[in-house]
Amino acid sequence: MFGKKKKDPSTDLLSEPREQHYIFAHQGVRQACVDNPLQFFSIIASEEQRPYLAWMWDVCARHVKEPASELNVDDVEVTTCRLLQYPAVILKMPEPRAVAEVHYVAAVLMLDGESEQVPEDVGVRYFTLECGINMDGTRRTVFCEWTADGDHSNFGDGPQAEPEAFMRVVADRLAA
Repeated sequence: MFGKKKKDPSTDLLSEPREQHYIFAHQGVRQACVDNPLQFFSIIASEEQRPYLAWMWDVCARHVKEPASELNVDDVEVTTCRLLQYPAVILKMPEPRAVAEVHYVAAVLMLDGESEQVPEDVGVRYFTLECGINMDGTRRTVFCEWTADGDHSNFGDGPQAEPEAFMRVVADRLAA
């Protein structure tokens, strides 16, 4: 993985994910959520959001061989909302250019909005909508979830790469 990136003319996708895009969405943000969910959610909801994301972006850049010069953390769009009764952060990533790059991330704080006390060990669920490809070469999305332990569940075909469609699928998974 992360070898020489060539464009596949049949799909118009790169042959390998851009490391920084992949690491930021699959590992960097997820690790920040898992390590300290309350801190992550409070910073994302504050005026420190952009500097915090920029710091995570830079940390990820230091851990890759080829930081993507065409990518910029300013292209990551943030939405805070509730999915069912849970606080959620939705990140719209820069447009995926390879299989496994991410369209959207949803970090969901598993804290019931009705609760008056915040437990110390509140958990987070972490979902991604990834770029995929069908057997016939056409593009598709793939809906996935990462656990705190780093396990990756692939739930197969995802919705269209639109925020409302992604949030509906995440809410459905939370309700299941």
